[in-house]
Amino acid sequence: MSHKIIVCTLTFVMLLSSLSAYAAVEFHPSLLVGEEYNDNIYLADENEEEDWITTIQPGISLLFSNRSVDITGTYSLLYRFYKNNDQENEDRFEDVQRAEATAEFFSGRPFTLSASQIIAREVLDERDDIADYNDIEERSTVYRTSVTPAYRYQITPTLYSTAAYTYNLIVYVEPEGIDTQEHLGRLTLDKSLNSRLEVYLAYVYSYLDSDDEAEELTRQDYNLGFTYQLGSRTHLNAEGGYSDIEYDSGYATDSTNFLIDLTYAPSEVLSYFVRYTQDYAVTATDGLTERQDFSVGGDYSRETIAANIRGYWRTSDYVRQDRQDEIIGVSLGVTMPLSRSFTLNLDGLYENARFDELSTEDVIRYSGEVSLEFDYRRFVLDTGYRYRVSDSEINANDYVNNVIYLNGSLRF
Repeated sequence: MSHKIIVCTLTFVMLLSSLSAYAAVEFHPSLLVGEEYNDNIYLADENEEEDWITTIQPGISLLFSNRSVDITGTYSLLYRFYKNNDQENEDRFEDVQRAEATAEFFSGRPFTLSASQIIAREVLDERDDIADYNDIEERSTVYRTSVTPAYRYQITPTLYSTAAYTYNLIVYVEPEGIDTQEHLGRLTLDKSLNSRLEVYLAYVYSYLDSDDEAEELTRQDYNLGFTYQLGSRTHLNAEGGYSDIEYDSGYATDSTNFLIDLTYAPSEVLSYFVRYTQDYAVTATDGLTERQDFSVGGDYSRETIAANIRGYWRTSDYVRQDRQDEIIGVSLGVTMPLSRSFTLNLDGLYENARFDELSTEDVIRYSGEVSLEFDYRRFVLDTGYRYRVSDSEINANDYVNNVIYLNGSLRF
């Protein structure tokens, strides 16, 4: 089934739901118009190509709720026109669509049904995930569809089981992206030991159907986990288990997997977190990877200032390739309301990456951005400057990029 048919099907289901009585409905159109100067649109190390880029984005948002369904969604068409390089214009319908919609049916009942649709512009090569900074190099529009029916059976007041099936579809507009379909079945058993502690067992079986026949596989996961509320300020979620993967070609691999998520909020304005995951992930162009992600950070929020800091480390070991990636970095964001209508935003990032394939490449990347936002009733004006540098051992991968932008949006 094509992504267009699925999008239409989900839209039709949501429209049928909106015919129900006793529903709360909100519908808001919007329009964004922007202008950008980019001094290096191809992120080249020399002979940089500059251009002026005009953005036009009409859109709508929907909120719908009744006794049986809750729907939230946004849909827009994002056109980008280049003054000097019109061959890069994004004006085809399959390229300009943007959407994010979720539908939850029968919430709180034994049987539930959830569906989601995302249409976004995403990076193909995860080594340089800068979709917010560049929309040309190694990018593709992606359609992500997910549907999950689930049934929960209450065995005792403190013990219940859940059976669920999930269908995931990923379709890339660009041919470099590998389209996939995943059929996933999940069985869980949850036990509440007290008001603060809950433990669970989970078994997951999935089959991945891919456009690349070498990447078609079957996966089984066996997991044990718990959630624990350590007082009113600290929450811990931990999980450990084992994954067994068999490719249709006969190749097999297995690994342990872990999840640790600890949050601590000593006050209403301050919170900290520590997260670690070890699991398999499917990439857009290079198949399955065994990935480890660690992040630590904090958030501070008052009426006069809000700030966040993140430190992170990620490794990716590609299962069917002799390739390993490692990235360590830190990001910082600050938001300062200057008045009721004006807000100043500051963002910074620093990364040190090592890519080991046929040869080893060390890369240092850093970026900074400052923007000023004016928000008055239905009108928002946003202007800013962005600076990004990539310093690689391979000279062809070096670049410096400066961007100045001005966006105006109107909401109804």
